[in-house]
Amino acid sequence: MKIRMLATMAALLAGAGFSRADITGIDIWDYNSSVLACSYGPLTGSSGNYQYGIDGTQLAWAVGSMGGTISTDGDPTLQLGELINNDTGSTWNDYHVTITMSQSFSFSNVGVTNGGWTDIVTAPTLVGSDWVGHIDYYAGNLVPNGGTLDFSLSIAFTGTTSFEEDLMPSTVPEPGTFALMVCGLTGLLVMRRRSALK
Repeated sequence: MKIRMLATMAALLAGAGFSRADITGIDIWDYNSSVLACSYGPLTGSSGNYQYGIDGTQLAWAVGSMGGTISTDGDPTLQLGELINNDTGSTWNDYHVTITMSQSFSFSNVGVTNGGWTDIVTAPTLVGSDWVGHIDYYAGNLVPNGGTLDFSLSIAFTGTTSFEEDLMPSTVPEPGTFALMVCGLTGLLVMRRRSALK
């Protein structure tokens, strides 16, 4: 009987050391809606594990940025599910995500739903006073103009933090652009050869 009581007390005391890590507020907005226009939320989840949706449209072949503040009372994990529509006029063959936070963080559960895509994660490092991490998604099936890239990632962090996410697609060169580049390089080689023969 005493052993059972001691085991129960030990379990209660061990559990008392765990605290909830709630996200108490999240305020994120577009920095330049002419490049990337998004709608956000809702924040769902509890007890340290939260999900947040970002549904956006990339309007230009440039860096699209969003940012704000995530307020917490602990060390939560936030899973970001992102649907980014391609309205750039070009086909995407890869997509680059840079996350900057004022608190230390780590990535997990990085993935992409689009067929054949892969990712390379660069762990966050301290750059000046901020932590910066990168995720590069590489194409399997290309994302044409009008298509959608569906990706997700989780970030675990400590305490209230500033948050910035920069998104940048890379395009597949148009056949005409590639042909012009080849013609230009061929012309330069011919000119160099002629000047060497003189």
